[in-house]
Amino acid sequence: MRTDGSGDRRGVSRLGRLKDWGQAHLRPLLREALLHDFEDTLRRLLRGGFADLSEAERRERVEQIVGLSSMAAMAMAATPVPFLELPVQAAMVRAVARVHGYDKSGRQALWELGAALGGGLVLRQVFRLLPLVGPLPFLSRIYGATYALGRVAHVYYASGLESPPEELRRLFEHTATTHTRHEADSLRRSDVESTLRHLDELRARAVITEQEYHHKRDEVLATI
Repeated sequence: MRTDGSGDRRGVSRLGRLKDWGQAHLRPLLREALLHDFEDTLRRLLRGGFADLSEAERRERVEQIVGLSSMAAMAMAATPVPFLELPVQAAMVRAVARVHGYDKSGRQALWELGAALGGGLVLRQVFRLLPLVGPLPFLSRIYGATYALGRVAHVYYASGLESPPEELRRLFEHTATTHTRHEADSLRRSDVESTLRHLDELRARAVITEQEYHHKRDEVLATI
């Protein structure tokens, strides 16, 4: 059974608005709202059976789950509390497993996938993601790693748990690198656009002079 997708798009859109890294100090209520949005949208994506879906339809449903989860994990990672993205990643892997006919708990599915990848690979990846130089690289890495986990989960469960570990590792590393780079570019553009809008507001309110405005604007544009 297919949904019309409108509710899913609304949920993804609400999550997308939380991607801005400037929300680094999300309050507990906002964090709970984010989790509620994620869980609610995920439930809609998992509504109905999957046995009658074609391979293309199954792949499309997984892509929706992985995209949603990657945004949610990144938004959760923007909070000061470490590793809040892990429950999102576990829920994602469990959801992907369900699409392929495997009913597992989130923790079981995540550890099973970690073992298939080579034991400590997922844990090592988590520690590699700790922020070193500002929030943008950190958040884009969270996005990339979550997306990669979802893509690997799809291949793993679609193969009937028979994918070679070396193949899964290559896929994980390639996908994580590619999507980290793309999301970093997206976050950087969003940050620049937000800064330029703020400068426009400051100039309109005469908080800064025209000369100061153009000087700062040129500095911001030079970072692109």
